[in-house]
Amino acid sequence: MPTRRDVFNAVPAAGAMLAVGESLGPDEASAQDVPQVASWNRSSLVPETVTGPNGAVTTQVALEANAKWGITEPPAASRVVPGVYIMSGWALGQGMAVEAPEGWIIIDTGDSIRAATEMRAALERLVGGRIKVAAILYTHWHYADGTAAFMDEGTEIWGHEWLDANRTASSGVSIKSGFYRARAAAQFGVFHPVEGPDAFPNRLGFTPEKLTAKSGYIPPARLFRHGVVERFTIAGEEVEVAPNRTDTSDSVGFHFPARRALMSNFMVPGGFFNIYSLRGGPFRDPLPFLEDARWMESRNAEVLIDLHSAPVTGEENVRASIRRAADQVQIIHDQTLRWIARGMDGREAAENIYIPALIRDGWENYGQVESHVRQIYNGTVGWFGNDVYDINPLSLKDEASRTIAMAGGADAVRKQAASAAATGMLADWQWALRLTTLLLQLDPDDASARQIRVTAARALAQRTTSANARGWYMNEALDLEGQLKVKGVPVSMNLIRAVLGTPSVEDLAAAPVAANLEFLRFLVDPRSAEGKDIAFTLEAAGENGIWSLHLRNGVLVTGTAQASAASHLRLTRTELAEFILGRRTLGEGAAFATFDACLDRSGLKPLDDAIAAALGSPDEERRLTVFGEQ
Repeated sequence: MPTRRDVFNAVPAAGAMLAVGESLGPDEASAQDVPQVASWNRSSLVPETVTGPNGAVTTQVALEANAKWGITEPPAASRVVPGVYIMSGWALGQGMAVEAPEGWIIIDTGDSIRAATEMRAALERLVGGRIKVAAILYTHWHYADGTAAFMDEGTEIWGHEWLDANRTASSGVSIKSGFYRARAAAQFGVFHPVEGPDAFPNRLGFTPEKLTAKSGYIPPARLFRHGVVERFTIAGEEVEVAPNRTDTSDSVGFHFPARRALMSNFMVPGGFFNIYSLRGGPFRDPLPFLEDARWMESRNAEVLIDLHSAPVTGEENVRASIRRAADQVQIIHDQTLRWIARGMDGREAAENIYIPALIRDGWENYGQVESHVRQIYNGTVGWFGNDVYDINPLSLKDEASRTIAMAGGADAVRKQAASAAATGMLADWQWALRLTTLLLQLDPDDASARQIRVTAARALAQRTTSANARGWYMNEALDLEGQLKVKGVPVSMNLIRAVLGTPSVEDLAAAPVAANLEFLRFLVDPRSAEGKDIAFTLEAAGENGIWSLHLRNGVLVTGTAQASAASHLRLTRTELAEFILGRRTLGEGAAFATFDACLDRSGLKPLDDAIAAALGSPDEERRLTVFGEQ
């Protein structure tokens, strides 16, 4: 809702009145052209539920998502138009194929060798014989793990010049990996039941195989330049390559002029483009997306196959689809800035944004509009809104304590939360979550508050059209109940985050020394390191060069050195890895012991834990990536 300050800022005359001590009356304040709404305009929460084929209690929009995203069940290959094929149902993204003059062109290869092997077999059954793959084109790095299954003699692999580096950054050693992987696991329902009321209702979620599947990724040897439109002849086929600036910086799309066919990544999906993913990530600026969509529209194509949508044929249908997707993004962007200009913060803008039903109803099946609004606000303005309280707020626990005391104590708040959860209305379940947030700040083990929260979170999970939101709501309920399981092994989100964020000795030893030292930087505890000043150099076997390490002012500064310092270490890669994980000392002497004591490894969980054994067998190439996230 607009604040008094919003009205003041919007109306200069009112400002002049207030400057001389007068105040706006209620009629004057409400007369301004600022919406007055009782609740959000959100349409992703609905009161009615349905039951899916796997027993999931959900919404009708969620059940229709597979068809909009082009995900077939069971998986199948099909012909779109002569010479153009899709392979759908093996992943959230589909594989595409073009029968070119000098062999087949495959666009994106899926999630794993197993999936790609099945995709190729299905395509060959459809066309009635063995195919010869001349080229593989990657739209981006997310769906490039089945490449080995499509390789033939002389097959060329094409991709963006940043693709391999982006993939390595996402799946390599990183302090951020556990955080992002755990949040992705929550969003995609990775550890949710596969059947029953709590199961994911569509294929916009993942199974644990997404974590453990064997990868057949091969990096591209033929590279597309960043940010430009290029023309190539590939397998005798003319191909235009253009930026698709969507969910990764290495994303491209393809235009086959002779076939009047476009193939894109997340430009025209079966839902709203995810400007913001609830798992988190860098800001996805809508403006480059819109620029790339205009280029796609200018091709006047008759066939459109987006990686995340059912195929579209017919020039008018293709144009309408591109415009729908672009207009969905533009209206969120433009209306958010409209309300920012009126003095609203991100949450207020999210409460007030209105999207016409024609481009909203039935399309909010992945992310949700309000999340995108708040991300645009953050990407444009930053975290601070209009409430000066937020500049230096009370601690969360103190705030909860004072609020609960004001409400009459924990028993009174607990009673209100239980009543709201039992009422059976959307706003009441939302209120029950808010109240239990306060109660659990004071006592995380409050059994009654936990159960109330389970009821409310599960009810909202069942009534959201958004796959992302369902994943989080249901994950909250299952986590509180102790019902998150990996192959029957009970786990918690804290455990999942720790395990997925802990590299193995083998992972560290295989990574560059620079990646090892960067990981080490983030283990420094500034309280333990306060007043400490320790400098030394080290060499790691198998990599040339000398590295300098300097612990000072509570930070670890690393870099290269021209020569060895007085304190110098020579380590094997395994020894360095074992030290980082706390399995060995760094060297002799008090300085090294002090350095070791300044590192906090309490957030690490060794990969030989039970959950790690459940996540992958030794004979598989585990690829615990940050997921091919849309």
